[in-house]
Amino acid sequence: MTGYSQDVLEDLRQGNDIIEVISQYVQLRQKGGNFMGLCPFHNEKSPSFSVSPQKQLFHCFGCGAGGNVFSFIMKIENFGFVDAMKFLADRINYTMPELSASPSTSTAEKNQMHDIYKQAARFYYDTLQEPVGRQAATYLDGRRIATAVRRKFGLGYSPGRSVLKDFLTDKGHDEKILERAGLVMEGKNGWYDRFRDRLMFPIFDVTGKVTGFGGRIIGDGQPKYLNSPESPIFDKSRTLYGLNYARLAKTNKLILVEGYMDVIALYQQGITNTVAALGTALTANHARILKRYCKEVIILFDEDEAGVRATLRAIPHLYSAGLAVRVATLPDAKDPDEYLSRFGPQSLLAQLDRSLDFVDFQVQTALQKYDLAVTTQRIAFLKEAAEIIGKLDSSIEREAYLRDLSTKYQIDQGAVKEEIDKQQGGEDRFDFVVNVRRPRAAAPSKAHNDAIHHILYSMAANAVLYDKITAHLAPNELAEPLYIKLYNAIAAARQRGREVMPADIITALEDPADQEKAAAAFSNITEYDSTDQQYAALAQQIWLVKMAGYDMEIAAGPDDKRLNELFFAKNQLKNSRILL
Repeated sequence: MTGYSQDVLEDLRQGNDIIEVISQYVQLRQKGGNFMGLCPFHNEKSPSFSVSPQKQLFHCFGCGAGGNVFSFIMKIENFGFVDAMKFLADRINYTMPELSASPSTSTAEKNQMHDIYKQAARFYYDTLQEPVGRQAATYLDGRRIATAVRRKFGLGYSPGRSVLKDFLTDKGHDEKILERAGLVMEGKNGWYDRFRDRLMFPIFDVTGKVTGFGGRIIGDGQPKYLNSPESPIFDKSRTLYGLNYARLAKTNKLILVEGYMDVIALYQQGITNTVAALGTALTANHARILKRYCKEVIILFDEDEAGVRATLRAIPHLYSAGLAVRVATLPDAKDPDEYLSRFGPQSLLAQLDRSLDFVDFQVQTALQKYDLAVTTQRIAFLKEAAEIIGKLDSSIEREAYLRDLSTKYQIDQGAVKEEIDKQQGGEDRFDFVVNVRRPRAAAPSKAHNDAIHHILYSMAANAVLYDKITAHLAPNELAEPLYIKLYNAIAAARQRGREVMPADIITALEDPADQEKAAAAFSNITEYDSTDQQYAALAQQIWLVKMAGYDMEIAAGPDDKRLNELFFAKNQLKNSRILL
């Protein structure tokens, strides 16, 4: 799921003991073989958060959160899986192998570049505090950026011709590596700094490492903003300014703005779930990255024509990534920073709450080009609106917006539908599902799920129980794909003669929801007074799972032959007992 080998994943998991990692976030107390604490993922007064040092798993009996050390870091830090790997690798000073060999850039060189950027960021920050940085500091004063926020974002100042180059070469770095890192350039008269007389914005990746810089000119000069060039550690199409802080906001909603100062200004007012593309148009890569950290994006670009065009370009990427998209407008201000200055954060939050659905925004934007009192322009507008609606993937979405459009602008709904079909090359985009009655399987009961959890836990914990369970229960009888996958993973480990490590099994699951369900299964500990009592309980649970499997397949509506086979097997099981 990552491109990294299982050996790398096991190295990271084994090197990061789950008790040690979680103890940095949660106060844990030992209780029997496990450790308990207050869950960091929901409010509670009595500890229901359990961590198993033996299984290297955590599970909350209150909210259901669970998984291994990777799952915990992903959830607590709001990381994707690879970023969680890098975070844990840094924690134990583990060098991650390269996924693809590059003759031009080694891991060692990338590490050196990270070190160079860290030193450069510190240099710029310190220079801002000195007399030479006074003009840049005065600019920040005028923008009302507090000292604590300047420190938080590492704002700095780049002074003269080759001051940074001299500083870094004195640290032992060669000019060529500084050039490859995008910090210096070579001219007729020698080496000089790329950024000169600029307010500096360090650009961080999601783990907090500096990977690039943005610089705003102080005084006269062009361009007004200058970014680091692409480098082995910096890719503008995959980098979002402020994401290292926005991911910690613990919300499913992120605000997308245009520039560095917008992110900083909103953060200073407590609106911390804000990110910006780096002076470039939002890309499909940006949208896919945003999808990892939120479910909804509110676009809050500048109110000028360029801002509107950028919004319209961003919408398809965000929508295609599966994000809910809304657009906020700020009347009487050219950008979010100015709006905050004039009206304050509460007014801006109110504007965000009043943001438009992206389709409504596109339709309203199109409307501004036409005079609906003129028949030809009214027709042109409705055709453009039909084109906007026709690009939606869902029939239900298209139907809802089509109904709104026809009602609001007094146009026959069938005429708009016909226009959309025409624009789609004759394809009928309104292929609604006919409401046919089909037998539906009931959702698995809690007793059924609890039985599966106990069975999987027993298979993983005890080789004797594994043999007894697998003699009576096949993997496909668990019905749900996740549970079948867990059954097969346990079987694979047993057949190789290896100890079953639930933490390693969970690592192979991509979906955090699946990781939580797996952790719940492997945390299903039940105490028994005797082995006979344990065997009797397991036999009853196997019986329950097999019966539920028959019921679900029957409800799915198989053909007559299979239906008769299922009824016969169910009746046989009903009149028999399972003995372990």
